Amino acid sequence: MKNFFLLLNLILFCSCFAQEKKSIRQLNNYLLNNNYVPFGDVDSTELKGIKSAISKYRLLGTKSCNINPDKKYSHIYIEDGFNDEEGFYNGIFIIDNKNIFEVTNSPYKLRQDSLSYTKVKEKNKFVFFTKKLSIDDFRNNYVDEYFRYELVIQDKVDSFKRCLAIDQYTPKSIIYARSYYFGGEGVRVYNLPVKYSNIKNGIEGLPYFKEDKKKEFIKCINQLNILKIHNSSNVKAFNIPDL
Repeated sequence: MKNFFLLLNLILFCSCFAQEKKSIRQLNNYLLNNNYVPFGDVDSTELKGIKSAISKYRLLGTKSCNINPDKKYSHIYIEDGFNDEEGFYNGIFIIDNKNIFEVTNSPYKLRQDSLSYTKVKEKNKFVFFTKKLSIDDFRNNYVDEYFRYELVIQDKVDSFKRCLAIDQYTPKSIIYARSYYFGGEGVRVYNLPVKYSNIKNGIEGLPYFKEDKKKEFIKCINQLNILKIHNSSNVKAFNIPDL
């Protein structure tokens, strides 16, 4: 009888532990069922097409990078990004905070660095490109995506929002992207209006943004301790803690 209870406790423990993990396919289905797409208002036909394309990018892109979409993970981060006018997809996927890859069909990305991408073509002629990223490559060459990612996983989104609320002229970037994070306790969804590349060298070109508010905003962002804002474009703008 004692062994029976030990076995029962072990089964319950394993069951609870399994609930703390999720596969990319499960996350994808959850996001699709809740109509989470990085666009504003779209009609039902457009939404259906967008959801179908996003699903392929997520699942086929993941599989092409040797990540099993049906294996369960403790941490999954996805940023779906779009060119809002032309519909090009550019997604960042980070699995268990270490496996990082990009899925894209953006001609802008490919013109910049086509040789480092791997072309993926499915039987139905669905074509996209993938690239695996090292941690150093991600934080040094994808500063906008890296900044948003760190805001999410360090649970500093509310602190960042307080920075944005400092003044009506506080810089807010137009971002057509949505971030999703599963960390073992449900899925969190974020829209983060920030391009670190726009502010890393200081706040310029905002004549109505008073100097004291600029200083307060810069101090607020720097206190997040992710990436620093400097007052001079001559200063290198990377002060990056280890992941």
